[in-house]
Amino acid sequence: MKNCMYLLLALVAGSAMTLSFAPYELWWLAPVCLGCFYALIQPQVHAKHAAGIGFAFGLGYFGFGISWVYNSLHVFGGASVPAGIFLTALLVVKMSLYPAIVAYVFRRLTRVQFARMTVFNAAMFAALWVIGELLRAKIMGGFPWILVGYSQTMGPLGSFAPVTGVYGISFFLLFWSVLLTTLSVPTQPIITRIGSIVCLVLVPVVAIGLNTLSFSTPTFNPLHVRIVQANIPQEMKFSRERLQNSLQQYTTLSLDAPEETNLILWPETAIPTYFQNAENAILPFVQQMDARGIDVLSGGFYADDTGNYNSVRQLGGGKALYQKRHLVPFGEYIPFRFIFKWFEGLVNIPDHDLTPGSIPFEPMVIQDFPLGLSICYEDVFGEEMRALLPQAQVLVNVSNDAWFGDSFAPHQHEQKARMRAREFSRPMVRATNTGVSSFIDEKGMVFGRILHNQQGVLDRTLMPQTGQTWYAKTGNWPIGIFSILLVMLATHLHIRRCRV
Repeated sequence: MKNCMYLLLALVAGSAMTLSFAPYELWWLAPVCLGCFYALIQPQVHAKHAAGIGFAFGLGYFGFGISWVYNSLHVFGGASVPAGIFLTALLVVKMSLYPAIVAYVFRRLTRVQFARMTVFNAAMFAALWVIGELLRAKIMGGFPWILVGYSQTMGPLGSFAPVTGVYGISFFLLFWSVLLTTLSVPTQPIITRIGSIVCLVLVPVVAIGLNTLSFSTPTFNPLHVRIVQANIPQEMKFSRERLQNSLQQYTTLSLDAPEETNLILWPETAIPTYFQNAENAILPFVQQMDARGIDVLSGGFYADDTGNYNSVRQLGGGKALYQKRHLVPFGEYIPFRFIFKWFEGLVNIPDHDLTPGSIPFEPMVIQDFPLGLSICYEDVFGEEMRALLPQAQVLVNVSNDAWFGDSFAPHQHEQKARMRAREFSRPMVRATNTGVSSFIDEKGMVFGRILHNQQGVLDRTLMPQTGQTWYAKTGNWPIGIFSILLVMLATHLHIRRCRV
């Protein structure tokens, strides 16, 4: 009965954790839920029971947090209801294994010998969690969605972003949450409580100090941008009959751009075919924009002898091209096709056999502005986007979040873009088909937004930034190595204790 109660509490805590992410952004709820999870796996709980508690926490956390996957598979991917439910549940179960393994390993390593090492336990628990997040960002193409660090995008610990990145924020959030929880234990020795209190105070003090620092320098050469969001429903987007109408909507929404405009940004697959198929239709528009000195970047498809690419192209001028490098597994390609061939029979996703980009991964220079481009899912991988720094002065992301439907995923995706802006101290422009499209400054603050399921345009002036943050220089290596070394030390102490 007691174990069932623990599982239920873990499920509730995991479910509530999702409220700390966009669109709710109750950042203060994250340490409460994580602290509750930690409290449920304390020494009296066997390692196997701790794994069950971790799994239950994961079911709530991911069951609500990535429930939008069902929309992508069933509503827009053509999967039947049973297939959509099965595949979504399969992903949730896979993701839930990570907190289960973290809880199991932690309980095994701290069962007896570290009972009074509160600060060490907190750091080790945080390290195990970060290792889990880093692994799920790599395995089978990676799925680093709703990392706990994202809950602090605009919270107090968000200021660690330019120093440690989102995984470092995850570490400090877990570390702080655990210490706060352990202070409620009345039997702790006084020296242990003092150590916990010192660390509890030190983390937010450092965060406040970091928030006063500037990690980049403005160029004072403003970039004037228009975002176009045509709000074309996903079920109509790839219809041949709608192609001409789609192009007409985008060109019409672009024609009245202010005179000072340097760049007009259309979203991912705004041209829902190969660029060469639409060149004649948009030629008069492109010539008009070229005559006004306005560049237009649009998402679409590009094909050559090497493959088919999800791309962004400069429609006029030198026709500069960016090819998407990090494709979405099962959405844009089938990993381990000899194993997962069956998946193609369950869904009907257009262009799910694309090729990863092959051209050099470097900024696209438009009117002397070096732009760091990414397409959709790519802005979830800060470690990979580091290659664009320090040359890129503005980050640009085009997405098709219509795949998410009316779920909270479009807001979660924007939250990740805001984290990238903070990590690299660069303004970010993101254009999406159905929202949320936004302008984000180098501190992660949104200063212009077109809401979900709305058609419209948005004109803003950006101030490009130069310089390089600590995270841009080092990436995830410091926090990853530190976490691994910490767990190795705990393992060594555990083995030595067992031999005594």
